[in-house]
Amino acid sequence: MSKPRKSKKPQSKAVLHLLDQMRRKRETRETAKRYLIVCEDNKSAPNYFEALKSFLNLSATSIRVVPSGGDSQPIQVVNKAIHIKGLSEAPESGTEPFEKAWCVIDGDFGKKVKEARKVAKSSHGIEIAVSTMCFEFWVLLHGREINTPTTCCDDTLKILKDKYIPNYSKGDFDFGEVVPNYQTACQRAKKLRKPGIARGELAEDQNPCSEIYLIIEEICDGISVNKTN
Repeated sequence: MSKPRKSKKPQSKAVLHLLDQMRRKRETRETAKRYLIVCEDNKSAPNYFEALKSFLNLSATSIRVVPSGGDSQPIQVVNKAIHIKGLSEAPESGTEPFEKAWCVIDGDFGKKVKEARKVAKSSHGIEIAVSTMCFEFWVLLHGREINTPTTCCDDTLKILKDKYIPNYSKGDFDFGEVVPNYQTACQRAKKLRKPGIARGELAEDQNPCSEIYLIIEEICDGISVNKTN
């Protein structure tokens, strides 16, 4: 007489998570356009976008993230974006050109941001996304909806540490911990930005606010999945 079969044990959450990770790694996503993102700082914003690329399984060719390399003035960031985008459009580049370039800039540069906007506006396919006072306000929106004005980036950083990420270190933080909440951050940023838009204010004049959601929503709207074996 054969022994009754033992029922299979349900897989643990850890195993299910691992299987999901393996499945996602077999799925690469492409964006409708090829994007260039040039960041005003060298680490925080570039690291965030690289983490987001990884979380969304975007192909290496879909988006290129470029740090400032020390050229952090708003006009320098815009000019760098114009230069790199122009190089990609040259026949001898050997790569697909960038169809859109986003410049990620802190609003604490004030009038200098407005000067950079004029140059970006006169250049094809160049856009600016401002966070006021700084990029860390965008990070804060992943965990908290706070509409408290600050006078400088250090104040924004203090709120971020007090209210959301105590161990946050500018330029040295694993954004893999926060990017899963990017959709919530986008919703909060849009809600907080709406009054400023109604008043006709640019992002550098609205304290606090962030336009990073403009980049992310545009990219996500055009994502397609390419499954590989």
